[in-house]
Amino acid sequence: MKKLLTVLLLGAIAAPLALADTPAETRTKSFKKILLAFEPMGAVVRGRDPYRKDAFIRQADALSLIAAEPFKHFPANSISGKSRAKPEVWSQPAKFQADKDAFLKSVADLGQAARGGDLDAIKKNYGAVAQSCKSCHDAFRGPEK
Repeated sequence: MKKLLTVLLLGAIAAPLALADTPAETRTKSFKKILLAFEPMGAVVRGRDPYRKDAFIRQADALSLIAAEPFKHFPANSISGKSRAKPEVWSQPAKFQADKDAFLKSVADLGQAARGGDLDAIKKNYGAVAQSCKSCHDAFRGPEK
């Protein structure tokens, strides 16, 4: 009876762990959330949607809330699976940190511009966020596997 209880207990503990997302899957989901928060602002910046200051501020705030999340999911040796992360993420940690910091600053600057309501400043800061993404992708993101 004790053995059966032990097996059941271990199974109950191990099952959720087996179903848990890998760090690569978790950061991919986090980056997709960033894209979903960022792109509606792009429609405004590109003139496809009308500019509404309050809505844009809410979108910038939503981006700011989730901007740092994916960077929490780059533990050592988490390149396995369907990861697009290049080994340089771990072999060049200072550059990766600098790119992360630049991204987070550009997101904060976009939030400030949104509060200011100057569409030209918003466009400039939106472009800076997009460029920050591109810079990091160029250095640390490989082709899809």
